[in-house]
Amino acid sequence: MESTSIHGGKLTFSEGRHQYFWNDSKVQHTVSGICGEGYPLPFGVPAAWAAKIIREELVRELNDQEMISFDDPTEGAAWAKHICSAHTRARDSAGGTGTQFHHYMEKYSLGLEPELPEEQPAKRSAEALRDWYDARVKRPISTERLVYHPDYEYAGKLDLFCELNDGTTAVLDFKGVTNFKYPPKPGHVGQGAAYCMALRLENIQVDSFILMEVERDSGKLRVTQYKNLDHEFEAFVRALSLVRYKPAGEDIT
Repeated sequence: MESTSIHGGKLTFSEGRHQYFWNDSKVQHTVSGICGEGYPLPFGVPAAWAAKIIREELVRELNDQEMISFDDPTEGAAWAKHICSAHTRARDSAGGTGTQFHHYMEKYSLGLEPELPEEQPAKRSAEALRDWYDARVKRPISTERLVYHPDYEYAGKLDLFCELNDGTTAVLDFKGVTNFKYPPKPGHVGQGAAYCMALRLENIQVDSFILMEVERDSGKLRVTQYKNLDHEFEAFVRALSLVRYKPAGEDIT
């Protein structure tokens, strides 16, 4: 359990359940939850990726075997299920890679000397993040910081809050993405804006949000800075309204 005292109250985070509590009452909406549910995402994007991964897995299986046949129908069903879950395995593997470079940067920003991940592309990702950090960041202010916005009643945990070499302050968020074919996801931008505005409510100067995306397969880095936080936060508030929205119809059957 982690906790912090802000806004005259106590914010607690339970890692195991991934739940936040404000003065012992559960916070209904988290920053990541709002950004995952309230922002639009074209169906074709994740569907096309899943189809691509499944197709590649099927081709590999067919290339490995001259002919596939099953004496028991249940064996065929199990094989098909395995093929059709290839995208889930790829997603989980990518999540593990993201966790590796995320943990590395958390320790590195604290002034420690963590070992680079051994596996690629996690190692390339960590190196790219570290090199950018060394070139642009003057000092860390806080890492893995809990934030709460009492007006909109959301909570979350930011990756890194720091001072840049130009004297401005920024919230940094590390994300692993499939590829750079598409622009940054609006939900990822909204997540950063929500952290920034929660910090500002603590009378802390925050000048920008910096989204640091790593392409999972290549380890390449894309860094985007957002300075118009009011603009980005307005979209986040609208997303929150959609998450909270419940139709008010009645059954007149």
